[in-house]
Amino acid sequence: MNINRKRALYYSFVLVFIMACRTYACSYTTQPVMGVGCERFYEIPNPGSLMGYSCTIPCPGMAENYTFDVYGNDGLGALYDMKFEQVQAQYCPAPDSSSSSIVPTEPPTEEPAPTDAPTDPAPLKPYLTGNFTTCDNLARYVNFTIAEDAPAYDPATFKVLFNDQVAKCAPASNNPKILSCSYPPAPYGPPAYIQVLIGEELVNDFKFDGGSICDPEQVPDASGTEDPNSGTGPAATEPPTDESTD
Repeated sequence: MNINRKRALYYSFVLVFIMACRTYACSYTTQPVMGVGCERFYEIPNPGSLMGYSCTIPCPGMAENYTFDVYGNDGLGALYDMKFEQVQAQYCPAPDSSSSSIVPTEPPTEEPAPTDAPTDPAPLKPYLTGNFTTCDNLARYVNFTIAEDAPAYDPATFKVLFNDQVAKCAPASNNPKILSCSYPPAPYGPPAYIQVLIGEELVNDFKFDGGSICDPEQVPDASGTEDPNSGTGPAATEPPTDESTD
């Protein structure tokens, strides 16, 4: 009795195992749609009612082909009436970012933000006011007034022109509000157009004409004649400066 019982249990186990298995009919494969391959199979032990087809198809975003089943000839026949894109839409799984089978895609590159075109720097303010405090055509110098908000500058890039001729100029040592200039070499003398350049930028352009202030009346000598050298003396190397704060 025990032996018969063991045999019964053994055969029951084999029967359940067989019912859960599938056998493929390797003699029949088909391609209902270009790009889709199907292989017929039977599920044991009732091949008549459990016939189907195992089909493979490439799916977007998946590294390997995806396999799906259709059952009966009706299921396979439906594939013949579909296009490849329709089969993909119906049977391919939705992409899953957590699945390792999804082919990683590179993140989109961001377009560089547009940069504003460089703007030109604001023009420098005038260095001189256009006024002068003292001048002397005989000593050949003039003291100009420096503007309150005069721009700073590099002495190597600073230039003062008298009618396009370079003049020797420097701030007065005893009054930082005064720019003292020696006239260019004789026979130059005012009136003159004064131009001040800092670097390549023109910051002043005005007319200087001292008139009688710069050319005072000459005192006759003992012979009753005026000094023939009046107003034509050599250029002063260090023009005198005044202490006026105007």
